[in-house]
Amino acid sequence: MDTQDLITAHGLAAHPAGAHLVSAGTPGGELLFVISVTGCGAGTPIRGGVPLIAPWFGTLLGEEPAHGFARRVDWECRVTGTGLAAVLDRDDWHLIFSADPTPNGIFVELSARNDAPGTRPVQLAFHPYFGVGDIDDCTVTGLDGEAVLDRVTGADGRVGGAITFNGLVDRIITAPAGRTATLTDGTRTVDVTGRGTDSVIVWNPGAENAAGMRDLGEGEWRRFVCVEPALLGPDLAGVPVVPGETVTIGMTAQLTVPELG
Repeated sequence: MDTQDLITAHGLAAHPAGAHLVSAGTPGGELLFVISVTGCGAGTPIRGGVPLIAPWFGTLLGEEPAHGFARRVDWECRVTGTGLAAVLDRDDWHLIFSADPTPNGIFVELSARNDAPGTRPVQLAFHPYFGVGDIDDCTVTGLDGEAVLDRVTGADGRVGGAITFNGLVDRIITAPAGRTATLTDGTRTVDVTGRGTDSVIVWNPGAENAAGMRDLGEGEWRRFVCVEPALLGPDLAGVPVVPGETVTIGMTAQLTVPELG
């Protein structure tokens, strides 16, 4: 990654390509994980940090590229009095992103305004890579009873107990805004809470899939878990946005380590 292009302030660092937050320092240490061999720049999404997903998630709306254009193009970024902010106008979407530190983590917000003449669907998400000691020690809790789609098997069901990691994990969990998902690796705990969201995606590629990902360093798949607040809409079909309307999501991520409490 070309660190000369980074915008840094208030303990945060972001790259203009994708308005991509790549570092968030806290009293308990670095919150985020960025892969050592990742590329950066327009057209090359950074692997790690907090990718911004807009205006669609994956290919759920039948659009390309996967996860939308927001993470693949340069944004207009600036330092604010409290954190970082960025703006992007593309394809009649006006996108605004902001990131601010909290005492033990971050609060990020992403908005999309429809500047097109007709109503169209939108999906928004944060795709944070939270740093962990080792994937074998990790669990995600706090989502018991919520509907879940396992994208590996295609099966629908309900979350029952802690989510653990053994191979590829890719689950879309229907969870109301304000529901907190808790990631722990036995040492660090990250509480992730969405605002204006309707889903949480839990993802790690596992060893087999990671071996085919050229932008992952050796064994680095063991060092992160993605817990992703998202707005995907009913039946994963997006949320209709009328001309001039703005849709906003937010995420709070709070880090706790034993010695700090």
